[in-house]
Amino acid sequence: MIYVTHDIDWLNPWHPFAIAKTFTHGNKWLRLGQLKNQDLFLNGIETLLKFNQSKAINAIWLIGATNEFPFKNKGLRYTFSCQATKKALAMLMENNADIGLHSVSTEPIIEQCNRLNETIKKEINYHRSHYLNYSPQTLYPQLKQAKIAIDFSLGTAREVSLPKLDTFNEDGLRLIPTILFDNIFFFQKPEVVFEKFKSVLREVKSTQSDVAILFHPENFLINPALWEYYQECIRLINQH
Repeated sequence: MIYVTHDIDWLNPWHPFAIAKTFTHGNKWLRLGQLKNQDLFLNGIETLLKFNQSKAINAIWLIGATNEFPFKNKGLRYTFSCQATKKALAMLMENNADIGLHSVSTEPIIEQCNRLNETIKKEINYHRSHYLNYSPQTLYPQLKQAKIAIDFSLGTAREVSLPKLDTFNEDGLRLIPTILFDNIFFFQKPEVVFEKFKSVLREVKSTQSDVAILFHPENFLINPALWEYYQECIRLINQH
């Protein structure tokens, strides 16, 4: 099976880091004028939800559930208690989206999981670490404690690849590698990415592996061409 996943990294366009990135990240980030819209990221989530529905794409949405100070290094830029998070969750739930946890490494997974579970009133079955910032020795026992069944944290953000492991099971926890991250389109030509993706899909088929792809909702706002790339990835998956 190939899972389509979306990580929610940003919800507040007025966060100082969002503004600072307009001066440091060039065309790999939003324009300052876009950030004037307080609902920018929420609108991006809504647009992607509607697109997925129109194409019958059953995606998994991974959202943060920490209330830690949102200025930490490699932290999320929103808190679980903020209004934007509440609106995002309401939108996802209204659309019957599958919701998982996008965790930070500086707070126990069980606390983040319980916080999300209490809000959506469903078991949390899916997880990915924010920034892929984790160690297996620390993360996997915490995921088992939280009774999370599937982890998408394996993968390399700047390359299309299938990790080589002896096993993708950790005592009941399934490790589903993410073989394609949308950020790669900011660094490599799309035709190069697609050739690599097709090659890895052949490998996935021959090994009968379960894998995932990741597209962030804010990246569609940064580069509208990503809509075309996303559709091509889905087309290749359906051919697979």
